[in-house]
Amino acid sequence: MKTVMFRGSGKVEIEDVPRPEAGADAVLVQVKASAICGSELHAFRGPARDRPDRYNDGHEVAGVIVEAPDDSPYPVGTPVGACVVQGCGTCDACRAGRETACGHKRYYGWNGHSEYYVLGLNGVRPIPEGVDWPAAAILTGDGLGVPVRCARRLGETKGQRVVVLGLGPIGLSCVLVQSFGGARVLGADIVDYRARMALALGAERGVNVEQADLKEAVLEWTDGRGADVVILCVAKDEAVRTAISLLRHQGTFFLLAELAAAEFVLNDTLIRKEITMMGSWYYAGRDWQRMLELHEAHLPYEKLVTHTFGCERVQEAYDTFVSGESGKVILTW
Repeated sequence: MKTVMFRGSGKVEIEDVPRPEAGADAVLVQVKASAICGSELHAFRGPARDRPDRYNDGHEVAGVIVEAPDDSPYPVGTPVGACVVQGCGTCDACRAGRETACGHKRYYGWNGHSEYYVLGLNGVRPIPEGVDWPAAAILTGDGLGVPVRCARRLGETKGQRVVVLGLGPIGLSCVLVQSFGGARVLGADIVDYRARMALALGAERGVNVEQADLKEAVLEWTDGRGADVVILCVAKDEAVRTAISLLRHQGTFFLLAELAAAEFVLNDTLIRKEITMMGSWYYAGRDWQRMLELHEAHLPYEKLVTHTFGCERVQEAYDTFVSGESGKVILTW
């Protein structure tokens, strides 16, 4: 089969490798579309891989089941997407629909940019009728799942002033989900393209932080009060302090970016300003039900897809994504 091979230092190629076997507790999916995720960029930009079985970090996949166990509830021919963080299915966390808290969870977060992809049974997400392949990769994966989990944890934000800081695909999807739910949204990024795209997805304001003072813009937008919520979608230490500075007294800081450490003053933040700090990771079973509800309510998540490339144009696809002049970039197979 054809697969994307990470060569290191920002180079990718298509290579032929053996087709995988599904095994007893998984299905084999013939991939139709795979979405590039920002979480892949560390491996994309880093050194060449030293694991011969891990070709790429693709994990947002839509396609058709071509092999399944005899007792599978999902027969051959079923169009599906992939939830790649999968719980055991039997523990308290899994039964409560919180698979990301499972102590025995498994990951299927690589080799999705391939003609065939192995997916554990607990992560199979059947695609509703009428959804095309690029949109299906958004509906069933990180592209919608992460912002929906964030929204569910935040609770009701209708009428609140929500700042989304960092407008990569997850940030843009947060803009879409929050504005669709009735929040008043300001999106901020260093790239004009993304600030403009935030407006197209429902934001009231789109701010290029290299051309305008973000704090002044937020204070003007909120009549001097500060934001009710700031959702941080950029993994930079200084962005944490910026996000906190934008909040009103007793506002909520929500972290989605993968950020190992950051410095800020606890007294000024948690005591005197009394803010709430929250975060979430990936998505789980309960979130999937909400994702389907939003699909039925006609959330236009397909607007997140701005570029689609045949797999043979994989280097162009990654270069477009890295440029920042895109929303979600899709490879087709």
